[in-house]
Amino acid sequence: MDAQMKRGFLEACVLAVLSRGESYGYQIIKDVPPSLGLTESTLYPLLKRLEGAGCIAVRSAEHNGRLRKYYRVTKEGRARVEAFVEEWNEVEAIYRFVREAAVGGASATVAPAAAAPAATVPAAPAAAPSTKTLRTEGAAS
Repeated sequence: MDAQMKRGFLEACVLAVLSRGESYGYQIIKDVPPSLGLTESTLYPLLKRLEGAGCIAVRSAEHNGRLRKYYRVTKEGRARVEAFVEEWNEVEAIYRFVREAAVGGASATVAPAAAAPAATVPAAPAAAPSTKTLRTEGAAS
């Protein structure tokens, strides 16, 4: 998966996890789909960016004698998840276009490509003489 696309999905998934309720790093990693391959080295910079953007809020609390950071989604973060969901129709349309062009379109484009030169060839010679005629007329004047 493309790195930029993966980054967008990771952000949306982390915000979706936090939309369910407050959580901490290790639990977020477990809750995000494994196919995204979220690791600590990817998660914590992402959480920092989301915090900087105002999408999440952070609090620290002691857990088993250690300080643990808990993250929760903010109003801005919820709006970002909603925007992601709303954009999904566009993403699906693009996916369908690519799939159809790659799978179904391969055989469909063969026929138009074969017909295109026949239509293009007569048009090219017709355009060339008119250009030549203009030059000749311009040179004669």
